[in-house]
Amino acid sequence: MKLDDLCALLDRTEFPSADAREHPERESVLSARNAVTTAVRDDEFLTDCMARELDVLEQRRPRRGLVPFYTLPASGIGFAFGYWPPGRNAGAHEHTAWTITAVCRNQLVVQTFDREKSYRRQELVPKNLFDAPAGRVGFIYEPCIHDPRNPTNRWSLSMHVTSPRDGENVSGDVCLQLLDDMRAQRSVDYDDPYASVGWARYQHILIHQIVRFLAGTSVPAADDLLARCTHLGSAATRRYIDGLGRNKREKLAAAKTLTLTHKDLILSCREFDDCVALGVDTPNGWVEQVRMARLAREAIAFCASRAAFDVAEIPGRLTGEERWAIAEALEESGTFRIGAS
Repeated sequence: MKLDDLCALLDRTEFPSADAREHPERESVLSARNAVTTAVRDDEFLTDCMARELDVLEQRRPRRGLVPFYTLPASGIGFAFGYWPPGRNAGAHEHTAWTITAVCRNQLVVQTFDREKSYRRQELVPKNLFDAPAGRVGFIYEPCIHDPRNPTNRWSLSMHVTSPRDGENVSGDVCLQLLDDMRAQRSVDYDDPYASVGWARYQHILIHQIVRFLAGTSVPAADDLLARCTHLGSAATRRYIDGLGRNKREKLAAAKTLTLTHKDLILSCREFDDCVALGVDTPNGWVEQVRMARLAREAIAFCASRAAFDVAEIPGRLTGEERWAIAEALEESGTFRIGAS
């Protein structure tokens, strides 16, 4: 099965158009949930979806929360992957229209809250706790407050199929301040250049998790996607892919360019007793990103003063391997991106 097959099936189901005000019938959502259940248990389908996800990641745009990798034009139904670090939760949040959530790898547990009592008491009132192992697919039809969590020491992967009307205000003037406060804490200032550093590091994590997923499949298309990941991932991910023995890409050439992840980043170098550090100037002060031995002082000072440079230009009494080690450390930090010159 491919993503197009699932989309064709959903197009034949009675879902309102993207700009309609009505919600679908419950039976339509149940039918879609059944189709998604079949789809997410098929590695060919998930691999096909990962190709779309890589299309989005290649744009290198900052992201927060669930970012659709595809949206059905007619109905506005969105598809997105969720990545769950070990032991982490999403934080309690509200869905105001139907959603379908499938656990693709590992597991989640989902705490739900009594929405009516929570609004009335102005505090979260627990209701049910659901186990969601890999292959489990659940859905929400009525407005709901919940908090999914990864209870394990391994990453979990989920897929979310959502209504275009999810997020609309259905409570009128009544609000649950706790949810509003949590939403504000998770907000990101995308105009802040330093946000691009955090996003670059986050993208490294996402790419590595995609690679680990692809490494566990025998779908032929996975090898092509692994090759794409070598251009998006960090040095650690490239080494991991090389160790799989499934990637026929050529080794990185000796001449590569490092470029700031955001043109307005302001970098500077600070010296300490026995080491040197590169940091970013932010509205909250200087934030250290990379720390190295004093031997790299000249190299770090040079990197902090450039918006782009070739690895071979890094100065100092360094070997080629040491220059690459510095370049890869800068890439891992999120301050610079390595690309072909």
